[in-house]
Amino acid sequence: MIRLLNLLAVVGLIGSAIYAYSIKYDTLYQSAQVSKAKTQLHKERQAIAVLRAEWQLLTRPDRLQAAVERHLGLEPIGVSHLGRLADLPARVDRGDEIGRLLSATATATPKEKTAKRGDEPRTTGSIGAPATRTISTRTPTTASR
Repeated sequence: MIRLLNLLAVVGLIGSAIYAYSIKYDTLYQSAQVSKAKTQLHKERQAIAVLRAEWQLLTRPDRLQAAVERHLGLEPIGVSHLGRLADLPARVDRGDEIGRLLSATATATPKEKTAKRGDEPRTTGSIGAPATRTISTRTPTTASR
């Protein structure tokens, strides 16, 4: 019986050693992956810095001015390019359009307003179709005592 327990203890010890070594090698693999990712990140940051430096070099004002003069053929704005206020056409007097619209809607009756729209007033549940009216033909009765 004791030999069986000793054998089980030895097997357990070997199993735990194998598990510990597998965790160790997995940790080493993961740390290598992290260091590769850090190296790649450092390379990408250096590439971004190089691109920013190239962009600043290409957008220098003196370089852009030389390119404009060489390719676009622009000339500076002179006094002859500016217009005078007297050269502008006279403004057409249209009157008070907003006041005219307000007075037209203020004097119109509600029937005229709906006639202008061309449809019946809508109730709260109607979405697409005009509202229908229900007319009651019942006459009120007086209660006699």
